[in-house]
Amino acid sequence: MFYSEEELKEQEIQVSSKLYLVFIPIFIICGLLGYFQVNSLDCNKRRYENNRELYFKGIVIDKRKEGDYRRARKYVVLDSYHEEQVDNFIYKKISVGDSVVKGKGSDSIYFYFKTGKVIIQDYNKAYREKYYKLLNEE
Repeated sequence: MFYSEEELKEQEIQVSSKLYLVFIPIFIICGLLGYFQVNSLDCNKRRYENNRELYFKGIVIDKRKEGDYRRARKYVVLDSYHEEQVDNFIYKKISVGDSVVKGKGSDSIYFYFKTGKVIIQDYNKAYREKYYKLLNEE
């Protein structure tokens, strides 16, 4: 019942070739599906409209970072317990007690500081640009 070295090598080659025949098409199909989903007009339109309809407002009660390195994601936590990711510029300027508002149907997010200063940031820029680019290609 013991196999010789040659038979084992032959079986190993057969098994690995069968595995390649199964997994390579699966990887190709997954890659194609991912590519078409990223470049799908309907999918990008849905993402853009969902972000456009997002609504939140509140007073900043906490600031936090994911990690201790320079490019770590930075968040502000609002009194409504909504947590929103912000860029480095806003994270450095905002403090506890400042207000954040993102209106429904708007692409802008407003940061109201206790000093009276207001910063308006384009919240939906990446989704909007991708959607309009795909829209113009058709």
